[in-house]
Amino acid sequence: MSLTIDTLAAEPRWDRAQIAALPGRCRGDALGGWGENLVRRFGSDALTKVRTRVGTPYSALSAVLTSRDWVPVGAQLVLTEAICDEYLGGDLRALYPLLVEDTRAGLGRIQLALIRTVGAGRVLARAAAQIRDIYERGTAEARVEKRRARVELRGTPLFANPTWRLLQLFATRTLLELAGTPGTVTGEDLGDGFATIAAW
Repeated sequence: MSLTIDTLAAEPRWDRAQIAALPGRCRGDALGGWGENLVRRFGSDALTKVRTRVGTPYSALSAVLTSRDWVPVGAQLVLTEAICDEYLGGDLRALYPLLVEDTRAGLGRIQLALIRTVGAGRVLARAAAQIRDIYERGTAEARVEKRRARVELRGTPLFANPTWRLLQLFATRTLLELAGTPGTVTGEDLGDGFATIAAW
């Protein structure tokens, strides 16, 4: 069965114990300037509200994280869900335009032009090749044919989490948009992993 943004957004979220049990860490730039973006968008008290909502240990995370930082993989999930609950009425789908805006702002004009020049297929293949630069655990394999890309992600229980899966569909859709080739993005449960399928 094809998994869509709507179906993943409707899936039950994992509880904190399940998230805390996830092994491994991710690089801080997976979250980037999450706190700065929050304050810019929702006001000066937004960071305090979200930190109160997430509690320890996530409340201690810096408002700006870089590739030099490593955080528990659960931080990405807990912060995403907390921001969504605090400011977006609990609807994870409402995150998409915010993520596109933040990604576009974070890349700058030269990198955006490069993405358009290189094209969606090569960008998606490159992103898959860099999965171990972002996550300590897991693998990704990309197959790109003409105007279709399939990325299979395996090797860690993180890849079964519905919020994480939704973020992967958002990321793939964002790359298509930034490449100037909007299309369709769906997911597939592989049993031992997750696949994103993009067509443009």
